[in-house]
Amino acid sequence: MAFHSGKPRKGAHLIKTDKKKAEKTAAAPPRKRRIPAALIVILVLLVLLAGGALGAVYFYPNIFPGVTVGSIDVGGLSRDEAAQQIAIKSKPLYQGKKLTLTIYDADYDIPVENVLSGVDDIQSAENAWKVGREGGPLARMTAIISAMRDGCDTRLDASVDEAGLKAQLEEIAAEALTEPVAPAWKLDGENLVIQSGTPGVQFDTSAVEQALTAQIELMDFKPYEVSTDVTAAPAIDIDKIAEDVTGSPVNATVSKEDGKTIIPGKSGVQFDVEKAKEIIGDGSQASYSIPVTITQPTITEAVLRERLFRDTLARTATNLNEGNAPRTNNVRLAAKAINGTILNPGDVFSYNTVVGERTQARGYQEAHAYSGGKIIDEFGGGVCQPSSTLYMAVLRADLEVVERHNHSFTVSYTPLGEDATVDYGNLDFRFANNTAYPIKILAEQTGGQMIMTIIGTKTSDKTVATRTEVLETYKPETVEKQDSSLAAGETQVETSGITGYSTRTYKVITENGKTTEVLANKSTYSKRDEVVCVGTGS
Repeated sequence: MAFHSGKPRKGAHLIKTDKKKAEKTAAAPPRKRRIPAALIVILVLLVLLAGGALGAVYFYPNIFPGVTVGSIDVGGLSRDEAAQQIAIKSKPLYQGKKLTLTIYDADYDIPVENVLSGVDDIQSAENAWKVGREGGPLARMTAIISAMRDGCDTRLDASVDEAGLKAQLEEIAAEALTEPVAPAWKLDGENLVIQSGTPGVQFDTSAVEQALTAQIELMDFKPYEVSTDVTAAPAIDIDKIAEDVTGSPVNATVSKEDGKTIIPGKSGVQFDVEKAKEIIGDGSQASYSIPVTITQPTITEAVLRERLFRDTLARTATNLNEGNAPRTNNVRLAAKAINGTILNPGDVFSYNTVVGERTQARGYQEAHAYSGGKIIDEFGGGVCQPSSTLYMAVLRADLEVVERHNHSFTVSYTPLGEDATVDYGNLDFRFANNTAYPIKILAEQTGGQMIMTIIGTKTSDKTVATRTEVLETYKPETVEKQDSSLAAGETQVETSGITGYSTRTYKVITENGKTTEVLANKSTYSKRDEVVCVGTGS
């Protein structure tokens, strides 16, 4: 076993001593900590820097570094110096520049120099000087530091030439503002080319002017897309186009005004409408090509020019008494109205339309005429002789008679069945040019004759004569009428008798050695009894 002495062990002594020391320390008051001198220096420097920064914010007289005006560096310059720099260097910023407007699917350029009055260099310098001088201290400091670090581009203040901008926009609007355009077509060789319609485009010109003004003032030349209202184009109506396009060929004709100018013919066009509808489909393409069948006219401009009015188709003449001045005057006036009349193929001649109303104001005089089965005097009496002479020529030219009436009684100047009476507003004489070429009527009253000549173009050796057969004859009777103004047994003819007839008139046509007869008309002429006055006086 172990024995211990009376002295404490070394480790136990130390433990006791540390404990006392800790208790003594805890009972003592805390010591004051001193601020290190370096820290005091740093704080002083920060205060000085902050003061300097605030001084810079509030007392720096020039434009802060890093500030530009439309890429012109004005940092560190006074406002006057900056204005001078801007005046010198601003022009290249807009020279040759343009504003591009996109309207629907088209671009329009506006040269900036045409719409810019100039640059306000003083206001532009002022804009730059304001950087770092607006808002509270923190906002100002932030703006200054940002300009120095990253740069700050301020607005170049420009003024707009309002009249110039308006003129440019009006020019663009004249082209870009459109109403919807209907589809169009044209013949190109053996194809019908159909252009789809174009939509209508509308936009607010005032709003565009305001937007461009703002861009110019900011010297902002980026493209501007115009907001538009678009109205769809009409759909392709192939049925309507077919009505306009298709048709038989049309021969060349002549101007009826001068009888010389040739009016070109037109080709005949046909196409398959249903096939065209398949080709067009939904109509989304800009154009379509439809195959067509073209038929050329048989009488072209060159052919007509060579053959125009080269032949006499018929010439007829009737006799008249030139001593009957009023009647001769009327015949001459009617002939003058008819002379030179031109009929193109298919045209219809109307005697009443061409000659017009027979009135005293138009120079016609009173002369004998049939009316209501009687012979009376009326203005224009005798104008049936030109119509009858013309009818005779029409028969021999083998033209198509549309309307013809015979007189109530026979006339002395034409054969039976070859007269044509007229009465303005009632009875007319009309015929059509059923030949392939134009015809012209030459009418002349001269030397006791009324002469009608029809000229045109013969296409064969055809000749036409006439033949009239009398079916019935209506003999006039003699009617006696007592008259006390005449001596007993004395007689006097009051009304002469006229024989009536029922006739048929034929055209005798000989062509290529073959002769045929065609009924031209049936005519019935009334008889007129003879009235004889028998005297009963003393």
